[in-house]
Amino acid sequence: MRIAIDGPAASGKSTVARLVAEKLDFVYIDTGAMYRALALKAKKAGISFSNADEMAELMSHTYFSLSDSGIILDGSPLGDEIRTREVSLLSSDIAKYSYVRDFLTEQQRTLSKQGNVVMEGRDIGTVVIPEAELKIFLTASAGERARRRVKQLKSSGVEATYDEILAEIERRDLNDSTRSVAPLKAASDAIILDTTGMSIEEVVSRIVSLAEKRQRVHLARSVGFCYGVDRAVSEAVKLLKSGKKVYATGEIVHNEKVMEDLKQLGLEVIDDSILSGKHEGVAIIRAHGIDPASEEKLRRVFDEVIDLTCPIVYNVFSLAVDLQRQGSFIVVYGKKNHAEVTALSGRLNRYLIVEPGENYEKVLKKLEGLDQIAIVSQTTMSSLDFENFSGFVKSHLGERVAVYNTICKVTIQRESEAERLAKISDTVIVIGGKNSSNTKKLVKIVQRLGKRALHVTDLTDLPQGDMGKVAIISGTSTPYEQIQKILDYIDNKREVTNNGRENESAR
Repeated sequence: MRIAIDGPAASGKSTVARLVAEKLDFVYIDTGAMYRALALKAKKAGISFSNADEMAELMSHTYFSLSDSGIILDGSPLGDEIRTREVSLLSSDIAKYSYVRDFLTEQQRTLSKQGNVVMEGRDIGTVVIPEAELKIFLTASAGERARRRVKQLKSSGVEATYDEILAEIERRDLNDSTRSVAPLKAASDAIILDTTGMSIEEVVSRIVSLAEKRQRVHLARSVGFCYGVDRAVSEAVKLLKSGKKVYATGEIVHNEKVMEDLKQLGLEVIDDSILSGKHEGVAIIRAHGIDPASEEKLRRVFDEVIDLTCPIVYNVFSLAVDLQRQGSFIVVYGKKNHAEVTALSGRLNRYLIVEPGENYEKVLKKLEGLDQIAIVSQTTMSSLDFENFSGFVKSHLGERVAVYNTICKVTIQRESEAERLAKISDTVIVIGGKNSSNTKKLVKIVQRLGKRALHVTDLTDLPQGDMGKVAIISGTSTPYEQIQKILDYIDNKREVTNNGRENESAR
C-alpha cells in the first residue's frame, strides 16, 4: 500500500508521515534525503550540478533502494553526513535542475513499488505516485502553521517572530501554488485534512484508520528486486536499448520471466561455443559473479566486459580471499552448483563446500586436523540453517573456528518478514522464480510455521478457492510488475470486508 501525504509548508507533513509509517509498520520515504544524498555524491565526485552531461553519467550509476531502516544509496544506508547545513544548501541548489528532479521522481516512483510506504512532499499524490491507494492533503490556516513553526524554532533555540514567519509562509504558499512545474495542489481524489486545532496524535490516528480500512492484502515491508539484482537488470536493459549486442554469463537473475524479457530485447547467454573466438559486443558478468579464470577467458573473447557482480556478493569473495591469505581454511556453507558458490570457490585454493542437509558429523572429520578455519555463507542461504551449522562446528572445534555471517541483510530481513506474515495470515503467497534460492527459502520458512505457502510465478499458479487472510512477499529476483499482477488479481477476484475502496487496485 502506498500513502501519499502532500501539503503546504509547516503543515506537519514530515512528522505525521514518520509517525504514520511507524504505527502501520510501513517504510517512510524521505524524499528530501534523496536530494541531499545525490547532491553530496555529486560534490564528492567534483561534478557541477549545472553540467547536464556529467550529472547524467553520475545518475546513470546511482541506485536507491529500501530497507527496514529507510533509504539506501548504492548499497549503503544514508548516514548523518547528509544532515549538515552545507548539504541542506546543496540539496536546495541541485533541486533547481529539471533533469535532477526528473531522475529523482522516477527513483521515488520505483521505491514506492517496493513495499508498504509512506511518502510526503508537495507533489507526491499529483506527480510522483498519482496511483497511490491513499492520498492525504494536509493543510491548516496560515496563522496556525505560523504558530507551529515559531514554537518549533524556539524549541531549537532559534529566535523568530510570529509576523516574520507568517509572512514567510504566505510567500511560500504563493510560490508553491503558482510555480510552473508541479504546483502545489490537492489530487482530485485526495482526502483534505484540515489540521487546524488538531493535535499530531489526532492527525496520525485519522490517517492510520483510513489506511487500515483500505489495505486488502498484508504486503511485506520490502518486495521486488534487491539492490544488486536491480542494478544488474537495469544496466543490462540500458545496454540492450542502446543498440549494443549484449551477452551474459548465465541467467542475470533466477527469474524465468525476467530472463525471457531480456532475451526478447536481444540478450544472449554465453555458452562454450561463443567463448571459442573473438566477438563484438559487450559481455556482462551477472549479479552472482564468476570465477577469475572464466573472467580472464571472457576478457580475451570480448573487447568490453562489464562486471555487474552484486557489491554484497563481491565483498564475500574479497573476505574469503583475505581470510585464506591469513592462513584460514575456508568452509563455504551453500549449494555446490550455485553460480555464486562456483564464483567464490574459483578464487580459493583450500576450501570445503557444505550443503544444507549434509551429515555434519562427517564434515567435522574433514576439519579435525586443521588449525585455523573460517566459515562463510552463500549470501542467500537461510540464516537459521547457517547458525545451526556454524554453531555445531564451533561447539566441537572451539577457538579454531571463526564464523562470518555473510548472508545478505536484505534476505535476512525478508526471512523475518516471512515469519511475521505467516503469524498474521492464513496463506502467504511467495512470488519468485522456481529456481530462485532465496524465494524457495521463504516458502520453507512459512511452511515450517505451519501456514500455507504458495510459490507462484504468475496468475496460473494461484488457486481458485478461498485463501483466507492473504499476505504477499517476494524473492529478491522478482520484479515489481509480477507482484502487481498478483495484487490486482486478488483485488478484482476476492471479496474483502472492511475495505473502503472496493474497486481500486490493491497494495
